[in-house]
Amino acid sequence: MSVLTWLLKKFIVPIPKVQNFDKYLFIGPHPDDIEVGAGATVSRLVEMGKKVTYLIATDGCYGSQTADYDKEELIKTRQQEAIEAAHVLGVESVHFLPFSDCGIYDQGEITRAIAKKIIVIKPKAVFAPDPNLQSECHIDHLNVGRACANAYHLCANAPFAKEFASSTPASPELLAFYYTDSPNTYFKTGAKHLKKQKEALKKFTSQMEFKDKGMGDGDFIMLYNHFRSIRFGIKTLKGRADGFRCLGNTHTHCCAEKI
Repeated sequence: MSVLTWLLKKFIVPIPKVQNFDKYLFIGPHPDDIEVGAGATVSRLVEMGKKVTYLIATDGCYGSQTADYDKEELIKTRQQEAIEAAHVLGVESVHFLPFSDCGIYDQGEITRAIAKKIIVIKPKAVFAPDPNLQSECHIDHLNVGRACANAYHLCANAPFAKEFASSTPASPELLAFYYTDSPNTYFKTGAKHLKKQKEALKKFTSQMEFKDKGMGDGDFIMLYNHFRSIRFGIKTLKGRADGFRCLGNTHTHCCAEKI
């Protein structure tokens, strides 16, 4: 990191602190992504008395291991699982957009739909998957991440808010990316929050398996999350932590430095 970038981040246009807000919106490409990518953070924010809302962008209709299934039933199942998982973490408000799984939608339409939801909900902090993760290959993670980044700007535009949402603009102050390989912020969690994260993930029985003996795919996800939480915790002397790429409003528009 250059001295200029360090000064920029620390003093000139500092990165907003995750815990400094009252109202948060977590956006997931599919049911289960928020829990996988930021479940421990959600648990801690709710514990701190913060208002957390979920927005799930696609219906997860292709999340089946077999081609012989009822697509509409799977959509209902995955949405119900998402609601139950959110409740485990203390989140009561879960919104769903009607876009199909696997990138079968127009990028402009999903961007506008997300922006309209941000305008209506009016969070101060927006969490979304990082669209610039170099190893990510899932089209919905990439599309939704990019749509969220674009919607973050659109939602603050007064003419857009009036024309497309019949409302006043939103004024979020933090855009935080999970599923990131470039974290610049570490948010302290703890063993009890990781336990809650696991309890929430267990609600997604259509997508992952946890075993009493051996390792199911859900167990592997949590093993990875434990590893990351310890690694980030050691790095930051926080015990356990989640890592995010956080941007303030100045960073998201015409800022040439890598934040």
